[in-house]
Amino acid sequence: MQTGQSQNLQKTLRTLLQLSSTINQLKQIHCRLILLDLHQDQFLITTLVTALSQRFQAINYARCIFSQTHNPNTYLGNAIIQALSETPGSQSDALSFYVLQIQDGSDSTRRPNRFTFPPLLKACAAAFSSVKPIQEIHAQVTKFGTDADVYVGTTLLDCYSKCGDMELARKVFEEMPVKNVVSWNSMISGLARCGDVGSAKKLFEDMPEKNLVSWTSVISGYAQNGYFSETLVMFQEMGAAGLKPNEITLVSVLSACANLGALGLGKRVHSLLEDNGYVLDVFVGSALIDMYSKCGMVDEAIQVFERMPQRNVVAFSAVIVGLAMNGRGLEAIRIFEYMRDQGLLPNDITFVGVLCACCHAGLVDEGKSYFSCMTQVYSLVPKLQHYACMVDLLGRAGHVDEAYHFIMDMPIKPDVVVWGALLGACKIHCNYELGGHAARQILELDPQHSGGFVFLSNAYARMGDWDGVKKVKRIMGVSGMKKLPGISWIELNNVVHRFFAGDKSHPQSDRIYAKLDELAKLLECEGYTPDVDSVFCDVEEEEKEQSLYVHSEKLAIAFGLINSPEGTLIRIVKNLRVCVDCHSAIKFISKIVRREIILRDGNRFHHITGGLCSCKDYW
Repeated sequence: MQTGQSQNLQKTLRTLLQLSSTINQLKQIHCRLILLDLHQDQFLITTLVTALSQRFQAINYARCIFSQTHNPNTYLGNAIIQALSETPGSQSDALSFYVLQIQDGSDSTRRPNRFTFPPLLKACAAAFSSVKPIQEIHAQVTKFGTDADVYVGTTLLDCYSKCGDMELARKVFEEMPVKNVVSWNSMISGLARCGDVGSAKKLFEDMPEKNLVSWTSVISGYAQNGYFSETLVMFQEMGAAGLKPNEITLVSVLSACANLGALGLGKRVHSLLEDNGYVLDVFVGSALIDMYSKCGMVDEAIQVFERMPQRNVVAFSAVIVGLAMNGRGLEAIRIFEYMRDQGLLPNDITFVGVLCACCHAGLVDEGKSYFSCMTQVYSLVPKLQHYACMVDLLGRAGHVDEAYHFIMDMPIKPDVVVWGALLGACKIHCNYELGGHAARQILELDPQHSGGFVFLSNAYARMGDWDGVKKVKRIMGVSGMKKLPGISWIELNNVVHRFFAGDKSHPQSDRIYAKLDELAKLLECEGYTPDVDSVFCDVEEEEKEQSLYVHSEKLAIAFGLINSPEGTLIRIVKNLRVCVDCHSAIKFISKIVRREIILRDGNRFHHITGGLCSCKDYW
């Protein structure tokens, strides 16, 4: 066959290989290659192997073809490594294959090149939890002189960071002779993923060129590590820089809005998604459900859920958890039963939502039944969170001794959260003896846990044992532990305002405290009296009342009343469980000012209107 004809035939066969839409078509072309004596043409065989693996995951067929090829060159070997790296369960074979290749490769045609190492490194990162295989490939990278290649270097630092070794990742990054925007982004993502958000932000600021991935990496890093206010600030700066966010950016921002209760900004993000034609898929839909639920807007969350074209267990779990935390336990259970009717299998998170729904609604028997269903019907192994839900369920309902025996019968060691659930029940039902035991268990597990010390101090104070109170405070002083400060957030005009207990740093502090004075007089006329038993210390009654007067949620509500039109809803987020006194006072305030107040505390939502709360004082 003449050279021109041969080249045209090769070109035609390669085009056919690239256009084939079924594996049978590829097999027919393979037969044709054999008949035409082109089955050793490594260019065509490499194209065939790539098509088999990338389009049809026919990895065994691809390896069979490779084994029948005489003296396979580097490019064909790279195609197999690429195929193995992209096939779940076969990534570890990529390293074994590479080792055989370099052992057999005596000539330069099989020498590894810059295209060999990126898929090999990715395969090792996916298959092994240790950095050792990455280091071994790193040595090969240096040996074969590909360490200066920007693609190889970027993949190397990315794999080190995914294996949790940021020191090695940073060393690779600093030694790279050439860095592109992908290199910078990989390093920023790695730092953010490992929790070093400060270093990620600094590196971002030092970048010579930033793109959408750069901004998204920092925004996602802030959101994933709990820096929610910083997430929103970065998002605003990104908009000012003229960049259009993608779905990943917006989902991270929705997460921050959810945790801060920033409904206004969350709605803007929702509108942005709709205006730009983003599909309401499971990823975006679940984030919106979570945001609306955590802002107390459950009806809006359900609307998103109902509009989703496809719903999986993640979406169902999000709406079940949202209903549960907002006190709509019976609805949460109905959604769960509907999910089961649809043939979807619940997961761990689904059952957390169901058990929380039972807990907040006081459905003890139903909760016990669902806990049994979890293990016996779905073969799910309960985690500490599920056990904590059960302890909370039993304890809140007054079955404190049963809750304690439930802990004693647990097959795994209870953690601080489990004992904390029992401690909370003991507070509600004034069981100081068992509560003291729970507090001591908590302090054994976490000597810096403020809740345990606070309960013990309050227990001593209620018994008039001021020496006991002083002993607890002395231990707290020696250990350097301080009670976690109460913090409340309120969003107005898309700006989130934060208040600490006793806070006077806000620009409107004078007006806020004047409003509190006004409310105090109105509350007294309504028959409200401060619950001084909520205060942790042996001080005079007047001082206790003053302490309650400046709790962070009261400051946030006063700020909201000053700065929003009459009759509009006030929405507050607090990091800790609301105290009995504040819960009582806010109910009176809602009646006095004729406003609905939604308070999300560390446990659940309280929808308060006309002096009544959705929790029915059961929280």
